[in-house]
Amino acid sequence: MLTDPPARPDTIASDFSNLVVVIAQTGDEWSTTGRLVQHYILPLLRKHNIRLVEVARKGPTKKDGIAVLQDTRQPYRLHLDGVYKLSRENRVTGTMPQLGGVRKCSQKAKGAPQDAWRANEFGDRPYIHAIGFNVHEGTRITRDSAYSMGGQRIPTYPIYDWGWSRQDCLDYLYRKLGVAWPKSCCRHCPYAGNKSGWPEQLARFAALPTEAAQHIIDEYVCLALNPRSGLFGPGKSLITRLRRDQVTEPIALAVNRMKTMPWAIYRVRRLYYAPANAARSVDSVLLGGHRTVNTALTEVSRLVDISLTKNEEIAGAPTRDGDRDTHPRLWLRRRGDGTYPTQEEFYTVAPAQAQDKELDSFADAWTDHTDEPLAWLERRVDTAVAVVQQALIEGQCRSNAA
Repeated sequence: MLTDPPARPDTIASDFSNLVVVIAQTGDEWSTTGRLVQHYILPLLRKHNIRLVEVARKGPTKKDGIAVLQDTRQPYRLHLDGVYKLSRENRVTGTMPQLGGVRKCSQKAKGAPQDAWRANEFGDRPYIHAIGFNVHEGTRITRDSAYSMGGQRIPTYPIYDWGWSRQDCLDYLYRKLGVAWPKSCCRHCPYAGNKSGWPEQLARFAALPTEAAQHIIDEYVCLALNPRSGLFGPGKSLITRLRRDQVTEPIALAVNRMKTMPWAIYRVRRLYYAPANAARSVDSVLLGGHRTVNTALTEVSRLVDISLTKNEEIAGAPTRDGDRDTHPRLWLRRRGDGTYPTQEEFYTVAPAQAQDKELDSFADAWTDHTDEPLAWLERRVDTAVAVVQQALIEGQCRSNAA
């Protein structure tokens, strides 16, 4: 559109004065993408004096608002770190982006900040919104085009209208710029793990291990709190796929980093009302170093005479090549099968990233569904944790005195 005037829609002014390029930063884009945009795209925007607006959300909710990182016709750099990273939100909740048709992470970190900026910029004036869906993304176009805001938003899909595939776009960029342009995506994007996208994503994990390591830690914590939550689906973790494909440097960095982090014994409870409808409570009951916390869970297991489980099958995992649950767990109640409501409760260990969290109504709901055998087990474990905590405190006091 910039380099080929005949391809330019007649709705765009000849001097591009009515064109605004809006970017929403998730905070987790690969640095290689940013460097390519800064080297090849920003000079084009400067040359044609095109307005670039870069936005990011300020916090996890809409009421936190958005930050305008830049609004200029002469851009020289991008702000890839954003403000409130998508990975930061996932980190404190102990979750990872999940596969699914809705793409909630994209709506939250990209769509919502751009919507907020446009609402502030245009008010109730109509505007044309061009999105780069390709010819194979008809389903996404159908979903997006339904969002017309009563006619104020007029969506258009130029790449789709040209009949271009993603490969056509890549070929065009290569002819014009002489570079192979990688897909823009978050480092922990589950959609980048599909059959066609994984080779490119794998190459980035291999080339940029320091950028990748934290997301391996995030998945490790997530799997500790929920063994079914592999980045690519139940039993399909990022770490297993990297090992399979012999990209081990980011794993080694993650393991070394985890050894220096604070760890926690987490108590995890879920109250299932339906197969995919559960209220969750996460509570860190003991904090310490890596070895201390692992030893403490083993001691709690001994005191209550309940063996730790490890290397169990994961529900929903592929039968042939699926992961196994490598996290130690002290189970008090396993999820029932087919009858609801049902409960799940266990203790496990992980780096202390996830914050304690439960709904205000959770405690009462949990109590209402807890039978006496489970309540008795909970009291025993509470006592054992208190004993272990006291022993650690006394041991630290003796060490300090010595």
